[in-house]
Amino acid sequence: MWKIHAIYRGLAKPPLHPTEEDWVAHIDLLQRWVSKQPESITARVALAEAYTGYGENARGTGFADTVSESGWRLFNERTAKAKQTLEQASALSTKDPEWYVAIQYTVQYLHWQPSAKQVLLEQAIKFEPTYYYDYRLYAHSILPNWGGEEGEVANFLEKAADQIGGDDGDILYFRVAADIVCGCQTDQQLNLSWPRIQRGFAAVEKKDGPSPENWNLMAHLAQSFNDPIVAYTLFARIGDQSSEEVWRTSSEFESAKRWANQMEHFITKKQAAEDTAEANLHTPEGKSYHATFAAKIETWMQPCVEALAGKDPRSFELLIKVGKEGTIDEITGGGDSPLMPCLCHQLNDFRLSKQVVFPPPPQSDYWVRFDLNPERLAAAESR
Repeated sequence: MWKIHAIYRGLAKPPLHPTEEDWVAHIDLLQRWVSKQPESITARVALAEAYTGYGENARGTGFADTVSESGWRLFNERTAKAKQTLEQASALSTKDPEWYVAIQYTVQYLHWQPSAKQVLLEQAIKFEPTYYYDYRLYAHSILPNWGGEEGEVANFLEKAADQIGGDDGDILYFRVAADIVCGCQTDQQLNLSWPRIQRGFAAVEKKDGPSPENWNLMAHLAQSFNDPIVAYTLFARIGDQSSEEVWRTSSEFESAKRWANQMEHFITKKQAAEDTAEANLHTPEGKSYHATFAAKIETWMQPCVEALAGKDPRSFELLIKVGKEGTIDEITGGGDSPLMPCLCHQLNDFRLSKQVVFPPPPQSDYWVRFDLNPERLAAAESR
């Protein structure tokens, strides 16, 4: 995460489970900071975020009809103070990306029109396009349970990530998805791209290194997208480093871990097939056989590509065990490409009919691997 955002999180509220006395003392400290450093935008943004949190404390976490009259009054008073403090901060010469987060967080309670929130987001992006907390807040404001349309979040997030582009765009996609996916039924209405989330996670690891917190976030996402294979590899990395913030309870974490561990046998078998296919590819006869094998797969795949014209083919991995006469004996692999159902349906027909579709391999029970990626598909189409 951004270090400056981590600092603001620490300043936004008193530690642990604060009492009213703790809140008053915390607000007093921040007010004194503003008084002593009137040109500090950090002090004012921290005070504004604390006012907002103080207002939420008065409101409580229940539904609107459970909030008392005094709770609403205090909430509105404190939110108004937050907005006033941020308006004062906007006049300072120093600027801060967190200001846009704070003002977005505040105005969501002031019932601003969608067009006004959009303008505010555009200003935030112009100031710092990779400060992903702005996108998170906007995405939350258009969730279905806040009146957003089904798929609206996916369209917004795809457009925002594409605008940034490259690894940074994929990282944004992962960062926002990890924050808005709750592991509940409403996740299906979001229509997010699981492959792009995975690319974003990989890009984060490449850029910032491994992080148990990110492993937990990704495992939680894998559970929501019903991908026990990805979840299994992540739980193996997590070990006993579970995140309370992600899983809430230890029982929820253990339940998800048990669900993923059911795939251990399949994963072990798939890994053995991958290792064998990789070893086969590094022999002279294996290289020659793979070229013939790949040409066959691309021929069968062409009608599927034509049927899905205009759609993102995405990537997939296909592992096939070829029998001694050239039959298809087993099929496995992975990926979320829309080409997979079409191609695998045809391959399964060959497998069930025991039809000879390949030349005899160098040896029986011969594993061969085929990887589809956009570059390979473009090359095949040009031929």
